[in-house]
Amino acid sequence: MRLFLASLLFLITAVTHAQSFDELVQEGSKLYAEEEYSESAKIYNKAFEKQEGSATNYYNAACSWALANDTTNSIRYLHLAADQGWKNVKHLQTDKDLVRLHAVQGWESIISKVQNNLNEYEKDFDKPLQNQLEQIYVKDQTLRQLYGEAEKKFGRTSEEMKYFWQVVSEQDSLNELEVIKIIEERGWVGTNVVGGKANMTLWLVIQHAPIETQEKYLPLLEKSVKSGDSQGNHLALLEDRIQMRNGKPQTYGSQITRDQESGKQIVYEIIDPEYVNQRRKSVGLGSIEDYVQRWDIDWTVEQKER
Repeated sequence: MRLFLASLLFLITAVTHAQSFDELVQEGSKLYAEEEYSESAKIYNKAFEKQEGSATNYYNAACSWALANDTTNSIRYLHLAADQGWKNVKHLQTDKDLVRLHAVQGWESIISKVQNNLNEYEKDFDKPLQNQLEQIYVKDQTLRQLYGEAEKKFGRTSEEMKYFWQVVSEQDSLNELEVIKIIEERGWVGTNVVGGKANMTLWLVIQHAPIETQEKYLPLLEKSVKSGDSQGNHLALLEDRIQMRNGKPQTYGSQITRDQESGKQIVYEIIDPEYVNQRRKSVGLGSIEDYVQRWDIDWTVEQKER
């Protein structure tokens, strides 16, 4: 029995060492999602033995170590995240995973280092425009974040939900006027000018606009993505929405609709669905299988590459 166990452990170890850095990071993330925090943290360690991680990799490892009650390693990885440029101070301060670190020696130095990263990153930003766009973000997202609770309470076809969407539509129209004015005067301002959240606001508002507006400003977003100043996944989702609204198959599988007979949510028609994951990966989107789970949709099309 001992020989069997030893052989089994050797086999497990050999398989782990055979894994690539990316595979180990994915496994660490999966174990975190399964609340196996100690195992997740150890797998992240193995990944970093293979190569240096990104700021996000180190931050995620720090969360696993904190939840595994190892504050020393958690602080160590937060320092590594900061050294690699982690700058999201607000998330750091409010992340529930890291609450136990707030009273630990070294926490304040982490906050200071990350704040310095943020200050350096934003030193040339157009602050008034950034603040304006971030306020529009709040107006665009607040009611939508309450949608699930409202539908659960009142029912999808209720009068209350009709009013809910009326209010959302009215706010969308106001947001659209404000954002179009910005785009016409300044162009599709990128993350290098206003930061990620404010840049995303342009996409969110245009994503909710009439199709004529979407088609008009799509080339500006495409140009911004090509220059590295906007996210490729934003372009992909806007392209999909335009294709769906024009009655054409989508490219990246981002658009979900309802089956008129069953009333269930389904993925809107996709061009060459067997290659959708390859296309999604090219623009920074996760797998279609993981994406559709939030709507309780099972994706059964076998994926290929070419």
